[in-house]
Amino acid sequence: MTVIVHTYTSAALGSVMYAITNSWQAAVATFISGVFIDIDHIFDFLVFSGERYSIQNFNSWCYEMRWTKITLIFHSYELFILLGFIAYYTRSKATLGILCGAVIHVLLDQFSNLKYFKLSPWFYFITYRAIKGFKKDNMRDFTV
Repeated sequence: MTVIVHTYTSAALGSVMYAITNSWQAAVATFISGVFIDIDHIFDFLVFSGERYSIQNFNSWCYEMRWTKITLIFHSYELFILLGFIAYYTRSKATLGILCGAVIHVLLDQFSNLKYFKLSPWFYFITYRAIKGFKKDNMRDFTV
């Protein structure tokens, strides 16, 4: 999924969050987390690519699937369960916003990327990625 789609979607969801919660914290947190969750891609690029960082190198590494290993620590349904507990028990509107933005981001990624990149439906569980050694070849699903 592209940054532009995530930006528009996160802005729309942030507006909905504001309408529901009347909280700028929830709205801004939704927008920021919905877009900037992708920072984990930069971490993986720097750790695993062996390439000099540039926007061109980074984008082609991601979109051409030149990666052989990837962690994507923030793209994780297990993390969302933890955030859900924190949001529930603290009643923090900002944490609720972070959770909503991150979840919509990963759902959009899952629906668009799995078929396009032929990844396993379990790809967005960090436990699955860890079991597969974070290796691309172990997480491919050509039946998708």
